[in-house]
Amino acid sequence: MTTPTPTGSKGAIRRGNAPAEFSNPILDNIVHVHPIATTVMFTPVIAACVYFALGQAGGWALAGWAAAGYLAWTLSEYWGHRIVLHYEPEQGFGARLHYLLHGIHHDYPQDARRSILSPLLSIPMVGGTLYLSSGLGSLPLTFGAGYTFGYLTYDLFHLYLHHARPKNRLLRHLRELHMRHHFRDDTRGFGISAPYWDELFGTSIARQTRTPAAEAGGRPA
Repeated sequence: MTTPTPTGSKGAIRRGNAPAEFSNPILDNIVHVHPIATTVMFTPVIAACVYFALGQAGGWALAGWAAAGYLAWTLSEYWGHRIVLHYEPEQGFGARLHYLLHGIHHDYPQDARRSILSPLLSIPMVGGTLYLSSGLGSLPLTFGAGYTFGYLTYDLFHLYLHHARPKNRLLRHLRELHMRHHFRDDTRGFGISAPYWDELFGTSIARQTRTPAAEAGGRPA
């Protein structure tokens, strides 16, 4: 595995794709997958959850649980991004793990593979939710379908914000918020597909003015 970016150069934005983090290409492609791979992995999960949920409850109830699952994902997105992905140990295994899971994305924001959540996180999150909702609890599987759909759409939406130039006013606004998170202040703006949680929890970056550091082209530590 490559070592994390040295503290003195932290925040440097690099063009192009990041170098491989493991000498073994198979391992490198497991830790960071292509966007098509994550779509292929999780689309059947959504379909299977919907299929096996049929008959567990009425149609409106199933739809309501799907909406609840999606809402649960948006909270996972916000708190996972804020607490897990932006917890940055200064050295040791924790620092390496942070760089592997998210730090490298901030250093190479245009690398599509680093814009997709690593399966090291996505599989446990989705699998754990399915197990807790259907294995230990009595929730219809559409809850898991909504959660998984939320995750997958978030991943693809995040990729879109990094690589597209949307013309729609709302999408332009959401892209601007996420770019502020990358290039102005990465301690705010954690809700990528659900920025309303930033408003609720006091981490909104929507009204923030440009700082001298951002004017100079740096990303705050």
